[in-house]
Amino acid sequence: MNKRFFIHQITVYHFKDDESISKIHFKQVYFRHNKKINQIDKGAQTASTGTIYIPITENIDIKEDDYIIEGIINDDFDFNSLIEKYQVFKVVSVDDNRKGGLQHYKIGVAD
Repeated sequence: MNKRFFIHQITVYHFKDDESISKIHFKQVYFRHNKKINQIDKGAQTASTGTIYIPITENIDIKEDDYIIEGIINDDFDFNSLIEKYQVFKVVSVDDNRKGGLQHYKIGVAD
């Protein structure tokens, strides 16, 4: 996989089974954002979605309902504090595509 496209960095707040939270930094990912505006009867409704590609051959611990912020963030997880400072995305899908020559994870996110 050509690494020149993987110019973004992300921080993942991963919720473990024991209810603790780990912070994982990835320094070479591709993060494509999509901002959508829908016209509804009460006005405009906005939402952002995205797709993140992580070129990695090892197993990573990301699952649905984890949170991702673009950039390397050192703040501890406090949802209200984080959404005041950053655009916080929730993981909605995780695809393990580590087969063949283009090994990567594909992460779907929404705000």
